[in-house]
Amino acid sequence: MKFNLQKFLKTAYYDDGKGLIQTQSRFWMNCQKQKMDSGMGAQKSWQSCLEEYQKLSGGEWKTKYSTGVK
Repeated sequence: MKFNLQKFLKTAYYDDGKGLIQTQSRFWMNCQKQKMDSGMGAQKSWQSCLEEYQKLSGGEWKTKYSTGVK
C-alpha cells in the first residue's frame, strides 16, 4: 500500500510549533530541489520559491510541494 502524503496533510494537525516548522521546511526543500533539478542556480531557485510562496495561497503551495516529485 502506497502512503498518500497529500491525503495525510489534509487530516494532520500539529499541536506545536516544531511540527509546523518541520513541515514547512520540508515543503521549502522540495520546492528548491525541483527548481534546481530544472537547471536553476541555488540563489535563483530560493528566490523563485519565495516569490511563488508569496503569490499562491498557503494551501496551494503546500499541496504543490508536499512531495519531492513533480
